[in-house]
Amino acid sequence: MLTAHNTQPVKRNAIPALTVAEFRDAIANGARIGALFGLPGDNTQLFAALVNGQTGSLALGTCPAIAPESDRWLKPFPPAGAENFSRVEGEEVHEVAVGPVHAGIIEPGHFRFQCHGEEVLHLEISLGYQHRGVERALVGGPDKRTLHYMETLAGDTTVGHATAYCQAIEALAGCRVPVRAQALRGVALELERLANHTGDLGALAGDVGYLPTMSFCGRIRGDFLNMTALLCGNRFGRGFIRPGGVGFDVDEDRAQQLLERLDNAYNDVTSAADLLWNTSSVRGRFENTGTIPEHKAVEIGLVGVAARASGLERDVRQELPTGIYQFAQIPVSTYHTGDVFGRAYVRWMEIQRSVAFIREQITALPRGEMRAPLGPLAPNMAVVSLVEAWRGEVCHVALTDTQGRFAGYKVVDPSFHNWHGLALAMRGQQISDFPLCNKSFNLSYCGHDL
Repeated sequence: MLTAHNTQPVKRNAIPALTVAEFRDAIANGARIGALFGLPGDNTQLFAALVNGQTGSLALGTCPAIAPESDRWLKPFPPAGAENFSRVEGEEVHEVAVGPVHAGIIEPGHFRFQCHGEEVLHLEISLGYQHRGVERALVGGPDKRTLHYMETLAGDTTVGHATAYCQAIEALAGCRVPVRAQALRGVALELERLANHTGDLGALAGDVGYLPTMSFCGRIRGDFLNMTALLCGNRFGRGFIRPGGVGFDVDEDRAQQLLERLDNAYNDVTSAADLLWNTSSVRGRFENTGTIPEHKAVEIGLVGVAARASGLERDVRQELPTGIYQFAQIPVSTYHTGDVFGRAYVRWMEIQRSVAFIREQITALPRGEMRAPLGPLAPNMAVVSLVEAWRGEVCHVALTDTQGRFAGYKVVDPSFHNWHGLALAMRGQQISDFPLCNKSFNLSYCGHDL
């Protein structure tokens, strides 16, 4: 396979064609699949981008599509010898179907629990009920609508997806982003992480009926969102990340406001989180619930908080850093239990480290321009752009045609890697544990249904 690095453009004709066996061997040698999709105009060839965190590199190749030899329903299965695991028979065995239309304000997804009494033996998850055709709409771009698509791929990951896109086209255009803009992008990305992690801690507390932390974090999440609005006027960061840099600068007054708000919000979220860790009834529900051991996390390719809670040091900011993370690294936050408590506690550790990072960047914000001009994209090239968003690894792959337009564009939201992790986490659990396990992953429907 062709070795490349994060945001390094390569010639499309230099990407080798592999046999299925060669592709399998590349994965077995320590890499994992970052993106796998059909090449434009030829449904028989797949484009593969493998991520190797140990070497900090990518491996690119194409391979033939594998046609199924039977009409079996294509679903993830356990290892050989357990092919009939999805079929459960016997007294007291029943299925519970939930969705795809849900009672709350939630997007469509179908969950089928196979149970023996209250114990879940297997969970099947079916998504794709509102496939939006975003990737197909990107072909022929970039144009005036492209960035809007990126900012709305998953609304709670506006900064993460917009950054991945901008990095990709900046690499294809040979654009060097000013260091001040890189620092501000990092601040926005960590603010997005702070808002969502804080909201998740509150939601986890709510799922076990612990109202103090739920109420506090619901309000504090809004404080972090308002800090993003202080940067660009939009609480989700729309309009801030722009090709070549950022759309808004930060003057000294706003920088000082941001630091003061950050300190206040951090003090508040510290108090709210301490209530969780010091309440035995909360820990009793969090601990040993929805456990995924480290070896399973490796086998199924978990990313983000879910991977780190199972002990994996898997973080793009350290393994394949770009932008400001090449100069100011954030320690990887991991835990060893792989359960709901681990996924909650990793969020808390990341909150602390994101706050420290933002303080450092705002206090010593580099001088200079906030945006560089973007020229035309190079023709017949491919680039992979990875960003560690708040849920985990965001992967964008851009392929250009002879005119420098998008011949194909692939987006892999971190949720795509982690939905099967939720299914495994439910095995052996009580069906009443599903809301808590589900929230501990907090995966995106719309990020999957692109």
